[in-house]
Amino acid sequence: MGIKPRYHLIVVLDIERFGSRTDPLQQWLRERLYAIVDEALREAGIDPTDLEAIGDRGDGCFLLIRPTVSKLDLTTRFVDALQASLRGHAQRGNERSALRVRVALHAGDVAQDGRGWVGEALNTACRLVDLDALRTTLAAADRSGLALAVSSDWHSAVVHHDYPELPAAGFREVPFEAKEIRSHAWLYVPGYDEPPGPGAPTAAPRNPAGPARAATGSAPAPARPSGGNHGPFAGAVFHNPQRVYGGDHYEGVTPAEVRPGHDGTSYDGTSHDGTSDGRTSDGRTGAGA
Repeated sequence: MGIKPRYHLIVVLDIERFGSRTDPLQQWLRERLYAIVDEALREAGIDPTDLEAIGDRGDGCFLLIRPTVSKLDLTTRFVDALQASLRGHAQRGNERSALRVRVALHAGDVAQDGRGWVGEALNTACRLVDLDALRTTLAAADRSGLALAVSSDWHSAVVHHDYPELPAAGFREVPFEAKEIRSHAWLYVPGYDEPPGPGAPTAAPRNPAGPARAATGSAPAPARPSGGNHGPFAGAVFHNPQRVYGGDHYEGVTPAEVRPGHDGTSYDGTSHDGTSDGRTSDGRTGAGA
């Protein structure tokens, strides 16, 4: 009997600049990613029974979620919760432990073949998260912990309807061409009126918490130079790992006890004797930084 595909909501996450990190730091960042995803799912109110599977991609992961979950909730509540988790974990750390992610949302039929998951929809979602325009957008969005891409189908089903908690004007259309795919995708960055990057108009930032929090009236953060890792997300770390769904992890152990850096300091900038390496909470160095 052949495998039977079933419809799923698909979320793919990929860690920015993952390949430029050392092997121990890559392993540590994977722990942080799974913990952050776990926390965001809980905060978004997504029941664990609605999570069909979580698959590892080395430098990221993918989630297969049952269609009982609202696409609108996934686009707003989950993305908001993910952004909030990244912001929370960015309060301490340094540049080498920075954790920012690209996120893709798509939906379609996926099947399990005994070795893993397979389907055109999953292929499309994985290619969407690797879109060059999404990479450059995240690089330019130094005040955000993530940049989001949604497929054309997802945009038509959700974003196009301009729900109060999800302003359609915050998304920018870009070409989506990858191998056999000739389509369009839509980019979004929490905290920006429109996604930054090449070709984007200059716009004042929104509240960086995300679409459902954009109407709080909070004053925007002062502008910083675009590109690089200058914003409050320089050095996202997670000091109290939660339960994770997969990947290597050390439950109940703090990063300083697990992964010291090559210079004798942990990834949060604290040496083994408890002293600081002179970095501030956003990863800068020097007096008066």
